[in-house]
Amino acid sequence: MRSLPLALLAVAACGKAAAPAAPSPSASPSSAARVVEAGIEGDAAEPMDLQEGASWARAQDGGDDDDIRLADLVGCTGLRERAEDVRLRATAVRAMAQCQDFSELPWLADLATHGADVDAMAALDSIVAQSARVRRATDPEDADELHEGCGALLALARTTTAPAPRRVRAIRALRMLSDRGCVKRADIPVDLDAK
Repeated sequence: MRSLPLALLAVAACGKAAAPAAPSPSASPSSAARVVEAGIEGDAAEPMDLQEGASWARAQDGGDDDDIRLADLVGCTGLRERAEDVRLRATAVRAMAQCQDFSELPWLADLATHGADVDAMAALDSIVAQSARVRRATDPEDADELHEGCGALLALARTTTAPAPRRVRAIRALRMLSDRGCVKRADIPVDLDAK
């Protein structure tokens, strides 16, 4: 008689296990599995499940909607952590344009300053896209990161030895960010010869 309650408990516990998330129709299960199986996890990152793998697979070839879904799923910090894997960096950096805060701005500004041209331009494009959003009331937790990132962008904009396309995008982002109080408009170079 004691085995019957144990058997019922075991059956009930089996039913409570979370069902694996099915990838959406726009990403085939095989592409999500390839992302996971390829080890696209980064050395320091947590292992990727099939749902996250499917989201990365869609975002690699997708548009803004897929980038938004990816940013919502893994968060901005998660995007930065996954960007340590060079196979995911372009997708992660592009998706960072969809972040709702500026917590990763210092990392993006550092990549814009010190990264390879492709990575630097992608980082600056994400910063410009994020900066172009209408300002709204948000939690001020990322104020320090916003100021740190703006400082790095200002240094890049003023560096005459930096490639002109990087400086132009840095100036563009700073002009849009100036209304957020992280940099004075008068401090932003007006042309590429400004020091």
